[in-house]
Amino acid sequence: MSDQLTIQPKILKHFSICKDPRTRPVRYPLIEIIVIVVIAILCGEEGWEAFADWGKDKISFLKKVLPFKNGIPSPDTLRRVVERLNPEVFLEAFIRWTKDLKLRTQGQICIDGKTLRRAKNNGKALHLVTAWSESNRVVLGSLKTPSKSNEITAIENLLNTLLLSKGDIVTIDAIGCQKSIISKIQKQKADYVIALKRNQLNFSDEVSNFFDQVLDAPEYAPSIGFNSCIKGHGREQREEVWVSEDISWLPKAKDWDGLNSIIMVKRKWEAGGVEQSETRYYISSLKETPERISHIVRRHWSIENELHWHLDVTFQEDRSQIGSTANENLRVARMTALKLLSEEKTFKRGLKSKMRRCLRSDDYLEKVLVSGNF
Repeated sequence: MSDQLTIQPKILKHFSICKDPRTRPVRYPLIEIIVIVVIAILCGEEGWEAFADWGKDKISFLKKVLPFKNGIPSPDTLRRVVERLNPEVFLEAFIRWTKDLKLRTQGQICIDGKTLRRAKNNGKALHLVTAWSESNRVVLGSLKTPSKSNEITAIENLLNTLLLSKGDIVTIDAIGCQKSIISKIQKQKADYVIALKRNQLNFSDEVSNFFDQVLDAPEYAPSIGFNSCIKGHGREQREEVWVSEDISWLPKAKDWDGLNSIIMVKRKWEAGGVEQSETRYYISSLKETPERISHIVRRHWSIENELHWHLDVTFQEDRSQIGSTANENLRVARMTALKLLSEEKTFKRGLKSKMRRCLRSDDYLEKVLVSGNF
């Protein structure tokens, strides 16, 4: 391969908003350091020494992307720069890049928190709250919070950064069952499906009692039901979904902006020869069929299955012991790598197989970068 620039990265104009944390004249430009880290992670490398070693082995390929006139920086240089890089601006650069890939279509937006248990700062684990576009398979925003106990405030602040509109449906687990959070969603004309928090005292009890009556004496509790059998991951799960728009009887229903329906989801499955079950309740601004609600509730967990799971299992995020700020920035690099790998459709294998092939084959690595609009 020649050492001439043949790949024209679209990502560079977006990541150029990141300010170099170094004040003295630099030997290795910031954008070259970002490119090394992102593509090394895409190839399955982990850690500063691995990033530097990979860069030295792949210098001919890297020179197709940027000049790299001074070669590859040391592991310590990579570490110092990444851990001092402003994580909020780095994330904003990533989001700008994903927006440039294609116009976001309205749809479900899943909000959930995740703790990076080994990434610590002053003894505290890094906890992040993330907004995930289920229909576009992309992160729309993410905020760091001191601990899980601060997640409510983080969700409110995250909603302030999102551009919601009519047609969007925000889904959150029970920690998002707050009047202030629902008001923020409704002010942007978006809908919501939010798990009902058990400690909402009388409100939770009233909804639970209503659906008990749905099952025991349905003629006194108007509701529409839907049954399904879901097979996957080696188990069969039976699900009942009940939706009622008859909420005029519900005390303080008007205190919850846009509340139009209450929902019960009952699940039963067998694990280890023992039948297990769970019942969850939700509140929603939607007036939809139980079938549609069932789909929305299930797809909320796409943030776990298609984002958090891959970050943990494919990219070993939860095992990383790199410090909090640096790991926050590496998370953006991992999300960039995940998006690039997911966009390449010709190699019909899992992400791990794609990563290994990127490491083996410069031609395939280039194909991933080009198809992902790197």
